[in-house]
Formats: sequence, structure tokens, C-alpha cells
Amino acid sequence: MAKQKSKILIYLEFGVFYIFYRLVRLLPFAVAVKAGRALVAVIFFFDFKHRRRTVAHIMHSGIVDNPASAKKMAWASAGHCGQLLIEILKRDQMYRPGVVTGGGSHSTLDFIKARGDMPGGQVIVISAHLGNWEIAGSGFSDMAGRPMTSLMRAFDNPYIGELILSGRRSDNHETVDKKKGIRPLLKALNTGRNATLLIDQHASSSEGVECTFFGHPARVHITPALLHLKTGVPIMPAVTRRTTCDQYQFEIVFGDLIRQEPTNDKEHDVQILTQRCISSLEELIRQYPEQWLWAARHWLDINRKSHK
Repeated sequence: MAKQKSKILIYLEFGVFYIFYRLVRLLPFAVAVKAGRALVAVIFFFDFKHRRRTVAHIMHSGIVDNPASAKKMAWASAGHCGQLLIEILKRDQMYRPGVVTGGGSHSTLDFIKARGDMPGGQVIVISAHLGNWEIAGSGFSDMAGRPMTSLMRAFDNPYIGELILSGRRSDNHETVDKKKGIRPLLKALNTGRNATLLIDQHASSSEGVECTFFGHPARVHITPALLHLKTGVPIMPAVTRRTTCDQYQFEIVFGDLIRQEPTNDKEHDVQILTQRCISSLEELIRQYPEQWLWAARHWLDINRKSHK
């Protein structure tokens, strides 16, 4: 278990972050983005551990076939992380209905609402740490005309977390701590809300099952599968890509809906559904790999003690 931070460290972190937060909010968006990208580039340059890990993960995925291309993609991914930081801090200044649009092979509002396909258009959205995932819940809810509940991991620093979450919450989009388990999402679905989860990062043995992801073993969260089997609400893969680096504009790109009739073998059903979920997200990530968070340890066969 991770050690708890001391109060002094928590206050110190928040103080430094708050000064940066106030400065960013004084800057025009384009200027702030350049500053955020430059800051993360400097951190990435000196953080050899995560820079090396990012390049290794890109090569491990097979999405490029040489180290030079992997390094180029790693730096591009770091740049998008820098821009994401600015977009989060200026969210309440920049967000309005219309900055997030629908895209991909299923881009119309009729698909989102899925008349005649899903009762009332209710879905379980699964997504990945790609583009601006922080804005996805509000953007999807505004387009679909249905409120959403998102599962999230609590911030290590509660004061920084509250500062960021205060700009994210709205009547259309609420967040719940993942420590509360599956019940808040079941309640949300039972009251007519949509639910959304990020499932592309490593799950614990109690929360996930082993699947194939980019051709390698990964432990993937089973919550979407459990929710689908329990409620019958279909699963919708989606990622929120950044369409431009100069403006606050995004596009939600959808995959095909996922449904499965339950059998008498729940364990088998969960395994198959979870593999379908992560495979659908892999297809979307492959379209915009430079916007994905490559530094995270997604796989079981690289950068893990168990693998060593």
C-alpha cells in the first residue's frame, strides 16, 4: 500500500499548484497551452525513468517498428499531456456546449440517442486516457441529453482534487469515488443516467481479468461487463480526441455497441465481454496513438516485478 502523505507535504503541494493554477487562468488559452506544453517537455526531458518507459511501451505495443518513431510519438504524447493540464485548469473558462462534437463512423446525435436501438438512449460508456478524457462526461451528456455518472480514482492530494473537481461537476455530470465499488453506478443506471468508466489502465486481481491488449497480456477492469450483465444496458466504446492544438475543440469518436446475452457461466461471460471492451478501445487508440497516455504500466509482461 502507498504511504500516506504528511499534512505538510499536502499543503506544500497545494500551495505550489494553486500559484500555477492562478497564473494559468490569467493567460489567454493559446499562450497557456504553449506554457503547459513547454513545462511538461522540460519535466519529460529530465524524467529519464518515465521517458524510457514511454518509449519502451510504444515499442512493446507494436504500433511503430523502430526506436526513432517511438521516441517521436513519446514526445508527441508528452505534448498532449501538457495541453491537457491547461485544459483542465481553464475548463470552467472555456467549456460550453458545442466544444465537444461527435465523430468517427457513428457521428450523429441519432446514434448517440440510438432511437429504436437502446431504450431511451441509455449506455455504459467505456473510455481510455486519450485526448481530453476529463471533458468527455460533460460533452457526451450535453449531446445525448441524458445525465451521466462517472467512476473516478480519488486524487492523492484532496485539496488539488477539490479544486479540479469543482470545475468538472455539473447537473449533467457527477463523479463517484471508485472505492465505493459498483453500487453507485448501478444506482445511476437504475435511475436513468448513463455511466462511464476509464478501463485502459491496470486493474488489481480483484477488479480485473487477464485479456489481450495490443497483443500482450493485461489485466482489465470487469465493472462494465458486470454492469451490462446486471442491467442489460449496452456498452459504448468512445474516446475524446483533441482536434486542434490552438483551440478548445474536441471530438468524441465512437466504436460499435457491445451487447451479450448472459449464459449460465457468468465467469465466461465476464471474460468475453471484458476482452471485447478492451479490444474495441484498442481499435480507437490505434487511430490516435499520439494522444494516448503511454507512460502508464498497462501490461503484465513489461515493467512489472511479477514479469521479472
